[in-house]
Amino acid sequence: MTKPLVSIVFLLAAALLAACSFSESSKSSSTSSGSISDSASSPSSSVPTSKDKQKSGYASDVRDYTAEFVKSSNTSIESFRGKLGKIASNYGVTQWDQDKSTYVAIGKGLRKAGLSKAEYESFKSILGESQAWKMESIEEGYK
Repeated sequence: MTKPLVSIVFLLAAALLAACSFSESSKSSSTSSGSISDSASSPSSSVPTSKDKQKSGYASDVRDYTAEFVKSSNTSIESFRGKLGKIASNYGVTQWDQDKSTYVAIGKGLRKAGLSKAEYESFKSILGESQAWKMESIEEGYK
């Protein structure tokens, strides 16, 4: 082989090795940055998001209003549902009457009200509209 040909082969081999090395390095860098972006896009569960805070505020308001409602004797079930609709609207909750968290919060409100077992069972049936999933959700919140 002539000297220029050997030089070309040597340079091509060096370029090929450098390209392979670069390719592997950028692949691992890409994988590494992928996991960084994954962890950045899924915040720690201990840090509440604004949506968590909003949901928590909604649940607290439903709980508190439910406790208030069952202690007062002059409020109808229609006005109770109307007020829940307003609370839900304030928090941007749509279809609150089909939302499990609403009924869990109602259960917490019944617990907060300190009802007797008979009173609790009566309100659970009325507020849960005798629908199994709603009454189960109320029971979950009550426990």
